[in-house]
Amino acid sequence: MTQRTEEQYFDQLMQLEFAVLGFFDDHPDLTDAVVDSAYEELAKRYRAEATAHEYKPGKLDGLRLELHDTLLPLAEMLVGRPDNVMPYAPVSAQAMQDVFKRLRASIKRWGKVGGRQAYLNFIGGQLGGLELDGLDED
Repeated sequence: MTQRTEEQYFDQLMQLEFAVLGFFDDHPDLTDAVVDSAYEELAKRYRAEATAHEYKPGKLDGLRLELHDTLLPLAEMLVGRPDNVMPYAPVSAQAMQDVFKRLRASIKRWGKVGGRQAYLNFIGGQLGGLELDGLDED
């Protein structure tokens, strides 16, 4: 398996953040705390896999659970399940955990700037006009 490049790493971050933005469009009451909870649960899932421990799901509900369930198929695709359809090698569970740690750190950093939706507004401003290669906007 080949090492992912920095460009691929940021592509993975952006794909997850694009999915969050799409969810935010449908749920304008979404907050950074809800996103953080979903990211935390996903990081926990991949940490368990990376350390060969049993994954014990947390108690997510409402928007937290809905966002988690929206992001999980994308995360699974990034680790190569069910089939690797990405233009590069799938990432390991440890790498996926690192991606979610990085995303959570971004939420924390933007939360210090202020507002319940500081991170969401930041990624909206950064990614709002971009498209992923090969994906059409609806």
